[in-house]
Amino acid sequence: MRVAIINGNGHLDKQIERLLNQHGIKGDFVNHLQRNTVKQYDAIILSHRNDVPNKPIFIERLIIEQAIPIIYITNTPSIGQLYNVYHDLFFNLVNEITMEVELPVTIKLVAKYMKEIRRLQSVNDNTKERLETILLTNKAKRVLMNKGLSEEDSHQFIQKKAMDLRVSKRRLVNLIIENKIDI
Repeated sequence: MRVAIINGNGHLDKQIERLLNQHGIKGDFVNHLQRNTVKQYDAIILSHRNDVPNKPIFIERLIIEQAIPIIYITNTPSIGQLYNVYHDLFFNLVNEITMEVELPVTIKLVAKYMKEIRRLQSVNDNTKERLETILLTNKAKRVLMNKGLSEEDSHQFIQKKAMDLRVSKRRLVNLIIENKIDI
């Protein structure tokens, strides 16, 4: 796991570095985050002591645009200006007083949850793709049925033609819908 720590140039940074080293987590101190370098990190650690202009907006944009977990270290239980992102899946609040215990656990849980989120997104994408293929296949069947084939015959035609032409079923049904394949 690789974590970016936004540099605050203080005692808190040294504490964070020590905690990460103790738990074998690779942490890079950065002064400025750029859009193209954000994706190389698994999480970003910020604290209430960082001098980041418009910090709540900065955090919100990182979460929404980059979908990267943010671990925010605070010295107060108030969420005030972070209300918009407080309940977001990618936002984690760690209290500075209990940071010794909370930070390593939070980082490890973030890694675990991100892995699960990516797996679920992959499953979701595969399911959407299968559903789109089914809907396109049904549309192609209707086109073939309008040309005089029964539903069973149109299904067999699609399967046989896909194998004969050595194209994917999705590609074939698109060709049928566009009337580029004759019966």
